[in-house]
Amino acid sequence: MTSEDKFLFDLQGYLVVKNVLSPEEVDHLNVIMDRELPDSYGENGVKGTSRVSLWDKACQNLFDHPNVLPYLLELMGPKFRADHDYCIMMEKGAKRGNLHGGDIEYATGRAGDHWYKYRDGVMRNGLTVFTYNLTPAKKGDGGFACVPGSHKSNFPMDLPKDVRTFERIPNYVCQPEADAGDVIIFTEALIHGTMPWNGDHERRALLYKFSPGHSSWSLDYYNADAYEGLTEQQKRILTPPCVGNRPDVVEITEEY
Repeated sequence: MTSEDKFLFDLQGYLVVKNVLSPEEVDHLNVIMDRELPDSYGENGVKGTSRVSLWDKACQNLFDHPNVLPYLLELMGPKFRADHDYCIMMEKGAKRGNLHGGDIEYATGRAGDHWYKYRDGVMRNGLTVFTYNLTPAKKGDGGFACVPGSHKSNFPMDLPKDVRTFERIPNYVCQPEADAGDVIIFTEALIHGTMPWNGDHERRALLYKFSPGHSSWSLDYYNADAYEGLTEQQKRILTPPCVGNRPDVVEITEEY
């Protein structure tokens, strides 16, 4: 991560990383999504499923894509683990999720793995999301939205219902723009949600969520035996949480 990346993530609680996936990778992942979710949309205009990492080797490799690995190490430390993954598809007019989350939920005990801490030049996070965007989300399209900086808020606030449901969008609610191939990273300590989708094209996103090696949010741990051809590094990433002698995810090389 660059010094600008670190500054922005600490300031905002999220970061848009440009061009993580090549156009060829985006096209391939969209083909896989069409293959795995061929059914038409239901009444709510949303499609999705969990464990998309089992779909294909290309999805499995998103656990430690070389362009995101440095961010995982910087934000979560060398013993991070994959917590869970899923996808979201939305057609125009679809609604999915209200604003939720935030460090206040951690403080009140409602979400024990949702936290953000900084000390002596080091950032650490609880549950952290890497959203691989397979279609653009331009200004006004909707999709991921948040209250920047709320991961560090010291004052609890029960958001007004019309704000939580996106009926009213005040100036402190932001919908970051992203292109296909970009990754939006955010800490679950951030107040966030899914704005109604207003784009003329589908929203397509793959969400991979990670936790520190000693903790988890999901109790449905990964089974490495369900995957074919895992690398040794990916096996370490899929290991359930433990507080003992957990190995570092990345073997020490000249690069790391």
